[in-house]
Amino acid sequence: MTFKGFAAGAVFVAWMAAAAPAGAVVISNGAYSVGVNDYGQLLDSADGGSTGVGFRRESDGVDVIFSGALRDSWGVNGAFADEYGGYSDGLLSASLTSTANSAVSTVTTADFSVVQSFSFVSDNVLAIKVALTNISGGDLDAVFQRLADFDTDPASDETVSDPYGNHAENTTYGFDDASTLNPWSFPLCYACTANYDAGAGFRANLGTLTAGSTRYFTYFYGLGGGTAELASQMQAAGAKNILVVSGSDNTLSAAMGLAVPEPSTWAMMLLGFFGLGAMLRRRPAALA
Repeated sequence: MTFKGFAAGAVFVAWMAAAAPAGAVVISNGAYSVGVNDYGQLLDSADGGSTGVGFRRESDGVDVIFSGALRDSWGVNGAFADEYGGYSDGLLSASLTSTANSAVSTVTTADFSVVQSFSFVSDNVLAIKVALTNISGGDLDAVFQRLADFDTDPASDETVSDPYGNHAENTTYGFDDASTLNPWSFPLCYACTANYDAGAGFRANLGTLTAGSTRYFTYFYGLGGGTAELASQMQAAGAKNILVVSGSDNTLSAAMGLAVPEPSTWAMMLLGFFGLGAMLRRRPAALA
């Protein structure tokens, strides 16, 4: 990076000091482990060293993220967390809380609060539940994405498949653009396959978020055997859009999925919660 003057360099140094992630954790269900850093990336080492955990199967130590060229990232509009693929931009604060088998990353940008909750929904499938809140003070169109460089073949001879037909914008290149402002280069059509050193990514086009409003959606990561088996496991876990990256012999696969409920679905759920609360308030009064 070239700076035009000392002032620009000072601003960059100050930004780095404020935005640098302070820590990371490893969560596990015993059979599989996932590393999560402050920014909500699936990598537990701040320096990209060899001791980290991305998404690891404990029975044989296979890790489909923390090997090869490291990269797991996410972005919302012009801000993105991409410490391993290059650098992050537009992130004002980051924090991380965890238990032995779950973690929550909270990141703020100038426009959004991004809360990502990590937990296993089956032995080999991780769910990342995202709560995206518009804190800008005005209405904003929002686009959110995640990208992962999956390594499922030692010779990087990998095949990406779309088993059920995706409706969300996707890419089969784990190092595609980290910013949602730029188009992706390697989308995959339904029933198509791609063969190279591959990865996966999905963009969630969330439409307009009014000031103070929150949208909820879920990403899924899976690690398993053959393509068909892992795709079925991802679908059973709740993923609606799925990409599966498999090695040349189809004995190791990694997958990313995405589920974005319609706003009306969340509205109905909230009404249900409010109705339940009203019923519980009326019950003591009736008993009295």
